[in-house]
Amino acid sequence: MRRLSRLVLFGLLCSVVGCGPDPYAGKVKLRYMAWGNPEQMDLEQRLCDEFNAKNPDIHVSFLKVPVTEYFLKLMLMLASHSAPDVMRVDHYNFPDLVAKGYFYDLTDMAAKDPTFHRSDFFPQAIEECLYNRRLYALNVLFGGDLIYYNKTMFQEAGLEDPADMAKKGTWTWDKFRECAIKMTRKDSDGRPKQFGFGAPTGASTFPVLACAIWGYGGDMLDKDLKHAVFDQPGAVKAFQMIADFRWKDHCSPTQSQGANSLFSFESGKLGMVFDFMGMTPRYRKMIHKFQWDVCPVPSGPFGNTTLCKGNQLVIYNETAHPKEAWRFERFITSESTENELYVKLRRCFPTRKAMAYSPEYLKTKQPPYNNWAFVQSVANSRALPINNRWAEWMTAFGSEIDNLMAGRERDAATVLKRAKVKVDKILSEEAGF
Repeated sequence: MRRLSRLVLFGLLCSVVGCGPDPYAGKVKLRYMAWGNPEQMDLEQRLCDEFNAKNPDIHVSFLKVPVTEYFLKLMLMLASHSAPDVMRVDHYNFPDLVAKGYFYDLTDMAAKDPTFHRSDFFPQAIEECLYNRRLYALNVLFGGDLIYYNKTMFQEAGLEDPADMAKKGTWTWDKFRECAIKMTRKDSDGRPKQFGFGAPTGASTFPVLACAIWGYGGDMLDKDLKHAVFDQPGAVKAFQMIADFRWKDHCSPTQSQGANSLFSFESGKLGMVFDFMGMTPRYRKMIHKFQWDVCPVPSGPFGNTTLCKGNQLVIYNETAHPKEAWRFERFITSESTENELYVKLRRCFPTRKAMAYSPEYLKTKQPPYNNWAFVQSVANSRALPINNRWAEWMTAFGSEIDNLMAGRERDAATVLKRAKVKVDKILSEEAGF
């Protein structure tokens, strides 16, 4: 009896500390780490389970990390040589980390894989994954920025639909400003009731400002990414325009007015916001009281170039199983997976051209209906000037732009001259490793 009790106790201990036979003995064990919203995480877990079922020689464990903790955990794991075999990296961090040698060079494996063809993908999706012309990642959560607009608010203001204007070539920044002002309303007491446009603040203005800067013929850094050029006329014009929407035209909420998401797009109190395709699942879930859709960014004198950005799916340079990790990476970026994540869930934009132009993607029974605008946003896009000093110079830049967007200063040229001095100093320094 005493012996039986000991066996029971041993069994209980094993169930707690993980003793007993390894259910995955004899298999190659891989760890995959990523972040995302609940719907995406649930889907990726199912995809890992599907991969494990189809590949009985491999078992993938999925490490789910909250977005607020992800970068710190990633850096700690890389520094301690304990990083997962496969992980997702935000493109804001990719140039810095790949330069430090953390990621496996995929060029040769990709060249030997008969199912991998660079021509299948949008060039921008491949370009983001290169370092010294070598392939170090595959792109995920990819796409360009555009405008989500309150279709009902446009109709109530007697305004032409912006998507129709875009098709005719009349959707300009001047027309955007006109619409934003006309959709802005106050109640009988003079308090804001709704705004035509939700302008972001600080460094987060880049999705809006990048397309405005390029539309007015300006840029942010020079071609070598060594000097700031956002103090030049095109960029100054764009920054001043966005700040004036808030402080001169009063068609965009201030920071205090926008506190607690009082004027959010899903509240029905904002006519237009700039964002990526990844907001689609949220808006589909949250918005039921008004009609909404998407349209391209406005055109300036130099066109309507948008920014596009993704994240990189990388293999750890110290993995013991690079071939198996590549097999998993190819699965998690496969056509069938893109169909689940980007066509059905609409989490982001497909990296494959055939998928993006397919009827399954372009035609839908749920908003947004103008999915051609997502395709145009990538086809007309260019990359942000993200280099290995991005985080540092963006922090310095953001500290100055906050003054402009918060109304503490009203002259964009003065603010941008100071920002240039700070950013040029950072870009001239040697990067620390």
